[in-house]
Amino acid sequence: MVNYHNPATIAQEFVTLVKLWHVVDGIFIWEFITTLDYEWDVIRGHHPYRWTIWVYSLARVTTLMAIILNIVGFDTTTPINCQVWMTFEFFASLAFVFSSLLIMLRVIAIWNKAKMIIAIAMGILVVDISLFINSTIRLRATWSPEAVTCIVANIESTKPAIIGSLVSDIGLFLVMLIGLLPLRGGAFALGRTLWKQGLIWLLFATVAEVPPAVLMILDLNVSLNLIDQTPGMIVMTIAATRVYRSLTTIYSSNT
Repeated sequence: MVNYHNPATIAQEFVTLVKLWHVVDGIFIWEFITTLDYEWDVIRGHHPYRWTIWVYSLARVTTLMAIILNIVGFDTTTPINCQVWMTFEFFASLAFVFSSLLIMLRVIAIWNKAKMIIAIAMGILVVDISLFINSTIRLRATWSPEAVTCIVANIESTKPAIIGSLVSDIGLFLVMLIGLLPLRGGAFALGRTLWKQGLIWLLFATVAEVPPAVLMILDLNVSLNLIDQTPGMIVMTIAATRVYRSLTTIYSSNT
């Protein structure tokens, strides 16, 4: 049976973590660069301007900042102030928040800006932000001369934020799907597209957020607690922004 608290096991899993994060970081950088034309088309007026483009762009930029910080923290061979580095990793929390906000805005629109739905969405947003701020403040990281990298000492403090984000996002998806029920078999292409995208989004939320939450609950060791967090953030950002681009493109072609 594997001893997850064995230092050799933790070190081996940490190497796997770093390699995995580099792969998904590269995927997002490629995604970011190859889709910059969307923002450029909005600037040039080829796509209609909507204020939600700021939420879309912030989701992408905060994710990019988070992965740049990942690379700096794990690849530098010179000692750095790891606590400052960890504080700036708050960008990762913001990436989750802005991706969730894209979901909230769609839910509000689907329910025709119903006051109750707006209140629920804003309540969820405030709770998510509070949990992420709390976890970021509590996180501690130190420089390890042996590993020549920053080591996070108490990643378990992010458990409430990770689980809270999963519960709130799945809750929002279900509210969205309930609002889309009348449209799922309709004759309008936009309604069918919204329904399909809602199901796809729910699938991506499950794939992105369930593994980190499960590993955090199991609390096997610090490496396994961390391993799925950045991949989950990147999956959520890519899914949320791609669905946003798809919907706005379809809407623009129908107006």
